[in-house]
Amino acid sequence: MKTPGGTFSKRVVILSSTVMVALGATTGCGKKCRPQWYESVFTANECAQGDDYSIYLASGFPTASGGGLVTKWSPTGTFQKIIFDYNSIATSLMPQALGLKSIGGSSKLLMLAFDGTAGRVDYIDPDGSNFTPYFANGTAMAAGTRRIVASSDGGTLIARTAGVEYFNPSNQRVGAPRFATTGTCTAAAILSVTEAVIGGSKYVISLNGAANPNNKLNLYNGASGVCIAGVVPAGPATTMWPVYARYVEGESKLFVLYYPFTAATTNAQIWSFDVSSTSISNGTLLYDDTSGDIAIISATPGALSSSLAYFRNGRERFILVGTSNNSVIKLTYDGSSLTRPQTQPLIYLSAFARSIGDIFIVAN
Repeated sequence: MKTPGGTFSKRVVILSSTVMVALGATTGCGKKCRPQWYESVFTANECAQGDDYSIYLASGFPTASGGGLVTKWSPTGTFQKIIFDYNSIATSLMPQALGLKSIGGSSKLLMLAFDGTAGRVDYIDPDGSNFTPYFANGTAMAAGTRRIVASSDGGTLIARTAGVEYFNPSNQRVGAPRFATTGTCTAAAILSVTEAVIGGSKYVISLNGAANPNNKLNLYNGASGVCIAGVVPAGPATTMWPVYARYVEGESKLFVLYYPFTAATTNAQIWSFDVSSTSISNGTLLYDDTSGDIAIISATPGALSSSLAYFRNGRERFILVGTSNNSVIKLTYDGSSLTRPQTQPLIYLSAFARSIGDIFIVAN
């Protein structure tokens, strides 16, 4: 069949393919992918051949010895590269937590590190270039630093034993600390912090990992620092400590990882909760670690490495869990429960993944 000009239509198809290859890099839907106006012709799998996210691990929890590494991994759990080695600064420095923040108009990987005496915050490009010291505070981060979160207002939240420190966009400390023991909110052993933006208002949630009755989830007004509620929500046993939290705006859920302490008769578990302007409620058990792969019963589970990361794209939504067994397991999420698709860890214990303090997933 010929076109009106006498040229075979096959040549038009070849030209179109050439144009598609040239434009494919700009689509954002995967490496070597067709432009978005052409996607409907192809299967979803063909438009998702490339890695659309990377996994970052903070390896070398402060209670451990050895290299303090931040490393990068593929979605299949393949080691890719060392992003930064804190031992290059001091052998005592260990990365504790990771975050993502826009600095100077580009996304930077935040890194919270601790040397046994004081904490520090640095940032680096996700490819491992341009390491830059960000800030430190000898008083606010003197001891017990645990987690770091980029606040929606451009500031930074850091969980530590005494509460949650807040540094404004100019890296100045606000409060002493900003989110501490006030009202019913307990701040004796704060192990994690996360931020929730609901209806345009900011809330800060911290976890107090101490024995019953203090294993609380604390809800604060994110603007004023005032305690809204400190609760032990119905569901999780009071013989468990909340050790890691992440609020996911797209799911409108707070995910909390619980570790059992010595009086526990349960396993490590993951729960979800609803968060409102007044409460944390409606606990749902998403995953019960009956295999014992996430954490062992411990007198001080807060001292065990722990982490949880959430990610969703057009093909899957899942949670990664950094275990006290120095591995990472992957759990798929269907909106009401978590299931483990494979018995083997996604990432095994190695020189690049040990004493995992934190996991962070960055979309490529």
